[in-house]
Amino acid sequence: MKIKFLVTFLLLLMLALTACDGDGATPEATDEEGEAPAAEEEPAAEEEPAAEEEAGAEEEMQTVTLSLILVTPQDRWDFLLERAEEKFEAENPNTDIVVDAQFLPFGDRLTQLRAAATAGTPLDIVSLDQPEVGDFASAGFTMDLTEFINRDLDGLSSYLPAHREATRYQGGWHAVWIFTDARLLWYWQDMVEEAGIDPATDMATWDGYIESCQTLDETHSDEGIEGCLLIGQPWIADWTMPYAWMQGGDLGYDVNPDLAAETGAADPWIPTFDSEAWVGALQFTRDQVDAGIDPFTEHQFGQTFVARRYATWLGGTWVYGVVRDSDEDLNNLGLVGAFPVPSEGDDTATMAGGWTLAIPSTSEQPEMAWAFMRTMLDEEILGEMQVQFGELPTQETIAESFEGQFAEFWNEGGVDRWAEIQSLAPHAYGRPSFPTWPQVASAITQMVQQVMFEDEDPQAAAETAQQTTLVEVLGWPEGTSVELHDDADGSCEHADTDWLFSAVTPGQQAADANGNGDVCSHVVLP
Repeated sequence: MKIKFLVTFLLLLMLALTACDGDGATPEATDEEGEAPAAEEEPAAEEEPAAEEEAGAEEEMQTVTLSLILVTPQDRWDFLLERAEEKFEAENPNTDIVVDAQFLPFGDRLTQLRAAATAGTPLDIVSLDQPEVGDFASAGFTMDLTEFINRDLDGLSSYLPAHREATRYQGGWHAVWIFTDARLLWYWQDMVEEAGIDPATDMATWDGYIESCQTLDETHSDEGIEGCLLIGQPWIADWTMPYAWMQGGDLGYDVNPDLAAETGAADPWIPTFDSEAWVGALQFTRDQVDAGIDPFTEHQFGQTFVARRYATWLGGTWVYGVVRDSDEDLNNLGLVGAFPVPSEGDDTATMAGGWTLAIPSTSEQPEMAWAFMRTMLDEEILGEMQVQFGELPTQETIAESFEGQFAEFWNEGGVDRWAEIQSLAPHAYGRPSFPTWPQVASAITQMVQQVMFEDEDPQAAAETAQQTTLVEVLGWPEGTSVELHDDADGSCEHADTDWLFSAVTPGQQAADANGNGDVCSHVVLP
């Protein structure tokens, strides 16, 4: 740009010298009356502001450095950031964006973010696991992005409801969920065929699943191959929650924050573990153990399945990447986009994971941070990244626009996996998001493991988890409960104490009698 300015200046100087030449090499201009114009109207004088304007434009060129902390693996972010930077600078030619990004493993990232929150370290964009959003929002570490989102992203109207609502904290958006994953049923085609099992039909219900697992065990026991996966740890809660959701149950409900504060509760959320849905989910866990399905306590990301130690595998979409990187034949890799359901005709459910982007309140340039983050969220850029790295879209519009590319990626080997994944998308739900969620998740894990390993009665385990979470973790008075009611034209019956929120899970949708998408939680104190 300095070179461009110098050339412009020399050209203007030559024009000025020519206009002042006394030899008359260039005839002097005259007006319509034949009189020479006034000196102040000479062309040379008119050219001077152009040079000043050029200099002013050069002075407006700015370099902006954005500080980011993102979770590994790094390659997907490199892909996204490179394209976002290119698009941003093309749309903002006077701005040179410098992206200063740290890529950290999950735990190191969390430690660094907590340290930054404590120290007030300036950061511009960070990646948060979806359940972390409420934790950092409650601490004042993340900006409320609601104004930006309503202004520039139409209130996330293109997002699936579960992904749109899961990044809210007490009504305001504090992050945007940019890509997701899901848990579903993988299987080796040759193994299930040898056992005479069709996973799509034979393993669709709880009873059929258990019977099929036993058949697979009997068929492959001599080979040291297990028929089915039952996760014992870690992440056991993530694989149990779907069985409660599909029965119309829930983990709990957001409630009025003012009421929670008045009561002395740690968070405005009340669990619902002592429900028929949770007892049913725990009973299915117990039935699997009784049927001889051994809990697997070394669960990772699919390597054991790829090693063909299991015929079927209830695992995440990340399993596909592990198989693609192996020597296994993708023609042999089957997929059912569902968890087994209690009875034929019931809707399935799964848990959605993935990552969000947020802007810390410590950012010294939040408008610029949002402008660049919005470019990262550009559907064309984001869709390309999701296809390239096997991430799932949180936006229906991206799924539709990149239908062919997603299908080409997921259907390698001639198996239509993308259709199965898409069929599951409306039944994928996120986890709650508030500061004490890690302790709540631990209580769920303990509840399931008591049934799985200690032969605890499901009803007793559910009641214990409810008491532990409600009183010991959250600090609500013993005996507190929560009810779900439909709203009335966007308001709740007890306006001072109820809490209006969007109906997302099956149980919440069932309570939404008027179909406007909202329900009310009502706290019943002892």
